[in-house]
Amino acid sequence: MTAKNSTREFWNSRAESFPRYEAGADTYEGRMLQLARDNGVDFRGKTVLDVGCGSGMYTIRLAQEAASVTAVDVSDEMLRILMQDAAAQGLANIRPVLSDWEHFALDERFQIVFASMTPALSDDAAREKLQHYALEQVVFMGFNERKTSDVMAGLYTHYGITPPQFADAPDMRAWLEGRRMPYTALPVDGQWIVPHTRDQLLGACAANLRARGAEPDMAHLAAHIENFRNQNGEYVERTEYSLEMLIWHTS
Repeated sequence: MTAKNSTREFWNSRAESFPRYEAGADTYEGRMLQLARDNGVDFRGKTVLDVGCGSGMYTIRLAQEAASVTAVDVSDEMLRILMQDAAAQGLANIRPVLSDWEHFALDERFQIVFASMTPALSDDAAREKLQHYALEQVVFMGFNERKTSDVMAGLYTHYGITPPQFADAPDMRAWLEGRRMPYTALPVDGQWIVPHTRDQLLGACAANLRARGAEPDMAHLAAHIENFRNQNGEYVERTEYSLEMLIWHTS
């Protein structure tokens, strides 16, 4: 299996349990986009490229303001969910593109390029590509430090796995500084609280373990996640995060 197919398979396996678009100004995504607006980003009437769009939690919000949004992701299942939710919102200005970032290629450029928590931007070539497609501004969100979810912490210990660290904001800042490009850095700390069904959380845990070389014992997983079931029957995962929003002009 190629690396591209392996990545697609992983994110397809996560799609069913991945958070989806949720209406309202006080959601995490709503607050983050307001932070961007408060710091000089105006999405209204603009052409936007959403890199690593996932299930469209931001894409749909962007499309509610922008002239058009091109949404690129390696997972066809994520894009299917995105377009399903976009249709439910009556949006017809989203163009999905199934591609990893390395092989993404369009002749056009976009007024704003938006990228949130995507592992695709892990080297300078990927960052240069992000810059190339932006006519006016880039809005990037990345981790300073990610703490393992409370659900996964015990599983990583049980399977002898070092918890993954995904700190891409410092690397992006270093890249911008190396190019002497001024930027605005906006730190954000908090906790994500995500409810799942039993099957969703089982699937997400199994996918995370397999991606790190472990074959999960499903009986053990089933017993483990019972520790996170609330009185309403939801399985609630909590993840502490420390991230940064970086905004810069390209013109």
